[in-house]
This record gives sequence, structure tokens and C-alpha cells, in this order.
Amino acid sequence: MTPAETVQLCARNNALWCDAVLRAAGAKTDFHHGYWRASNEQVPLFPNIVTLTAEHSSELSAALSALPSKAAVKDSFNCLDLGASGFEKLFTGTWLFRSPETTRKPASPPDWQKAQTSEALQKWLKAWSKKESLHTLFPAKLLKSPDIDFVSILRDDAIQGGAVLNSGPAHAGKDVVGISNIFHRKSWLYGALHALMEPFPHRPVCTYETDTELLPVYRQIGFEDVGTLTVWQKL
Repeated sequence: MTPAETVQLCARNNALWCDAVLRAAGAKTDFHHGYWRASNEQVPLFPNIVTLTAEHSSELSAALSALPSKAAVKDSFNCLDLGASGFEKLFTGTWLFRSPETTRKPASPPDWQKAQTSEALQKWLKAWSKKESLHTLFPAKLLKSPDIDFVSILRDDAIQGGAVLNSGPAHAGKDVVGISNIFHRKSWLYGALHALMEPFPHRPVCTYETDTELLPVYRQIGFEDVGTLTVWQKL
């Protein structure tokens, strides 16, 4: 699989997660050739367009022009120059991908738990972010999705780390696992990532990181850098 094909998997996985969140917020969402789009609603921290290929079609150009102010675009292939089109660059990141390490699915460790009730989700949200304005970002209806898990790592009955895990698309007969919204206690990124991924040595895993100083930590756990993404915001 080429790096470009791997980035396509990463972008599709991320778009599936964005799609679930924006639909839960009441947005109209669509997957088009080359990009995903959400309209009618904007959600903090989430884009309204995610590119799925490096192709910049006239249809994508029209969708970009139709975006309202403050809407964000995730250029998954770092190939769009939107500065002249009324956008500012917010940040860049590195796509990371880990291939399956075994064919066997292990049991989840006892300290690995997923939120299954609205109360558990609220505890997860408060551990994830200290900003109260974000504690309603992920509604309880997302718990009903079989492809999304809000996972916590518990130590001494306290949440020490966590992330959102979402599944899809399929690659070589197995759904890709995407890890996003990662949080952890100070200086515990390696331990948190290792614990969060422990149930999935048999599946491909993807994520992205915006802090280049943290990339060696991901590489220690088997991730490879596969591409660069850029997030733009419309002025």
C-alpha cells in the first residue's frame, strides 16, 4: 500500500468520525467524490469539509466557496492553497498509521473501559477537557453507534487517560481503528497510547499528531508517519 493510499484510509476514517459528530448536531452531511461535507451546522473543533483524495475538483471548489465564515476545512493531503480564497491556515499535522501486529484478538484489559451511559460519558468529557463549554460537544446519542467508543484507562478508580475510537473503513478485511481526542496525565502519552491500543493488535490503527516533538512516542509504539494534513478556517 502506497503512502497516498494509506492517507486515504486515514482521511476516510477521520471523515466518518466527523460525520457522526456533525449529524448528531443536526447537520446535513454527504460523502462526495473526493471529499466529505457537512452543512447547516458548525461544531467547535470539527471541520465542515474533509478531503478524501488529493484531487481538487470544480465541485470541491464550489463547496469551499459556499462555506460560511469560521467554517474549517481539513486538507488531508496538504495540497490545497486556500490563502488566496479567503482562508487562513490554523495548523498542520502528521498522519500516523500502525499496521496489524498479529491476527489474534485479545481480551480487553480490566483497566480499559468504554462509556456506556450518559453519566459515564459526562465523566469522560470532564476528564478530556476542563472547558465546560465543550462538555456538551458529544451527545449521549453517539453511544448508540456501534462504530464509536469513548474509552478510558482507569487506575485506582480514576480516569488516567482516554480517547475516542472509531471504526472504518475496511482494509484487508479488517476495519481501521481511528484514535482521536486523546488525553492523558502529564508525561504519560506512551503509557496511554499503549493501554488504549492494547485490545487492537489485530487491526490497523490511525491517528494524527500536531506536535512534532511527540512523534517519536508514536513511533515507539509502531506508528509510521505517512503524510501531512492542514486545517484551514474561512475568514
